[in-house]
Amino acid sequence: IAALSLVGGVGIDLWLNPNALAMFAPTNTVINGGVTTATGLSVESGYGPVQVQITSDNGKLTKIEMVRAISTGGRDAAFPLLIAAAIEANGSNIGNVSQATYTSDAFIKSLDSAIAKLK
Repeated sequence: IAALSLVGGVGIDLWLNPNALAMFAPTNTVINGGVTTATGLSVESGYGPVQVQITSDNGKLTKIEMVRAISTGGRDAAFPLLIAAAIEANGSNIGNVSQATYTSDAFIKSLDSAIAKLK
């Protein structure tokens, strides 16, 4: 009954406020010149949600920030490595971090969705 109440409450909340999930939607904003930012989808890794925001300058990734970076069991240590690898590769053609495969996969999926917003 508690699970039905929770689901019902979420449904009622969304009915009353259809924009309640807007914070999870990917966004795209032009800053100036060729500098653009995009926020990827929030992806569940199995250890927590992962979501990135990227900044691109004329097609080159210049910055990746973690909007949501929850990964339990020390797997959050993978994020700086993944960010550095993605910036160096100028995209998501990067490998997984050992002992953080699901976290790496979620990062790459969020990154891909942000990159797709720039095209």
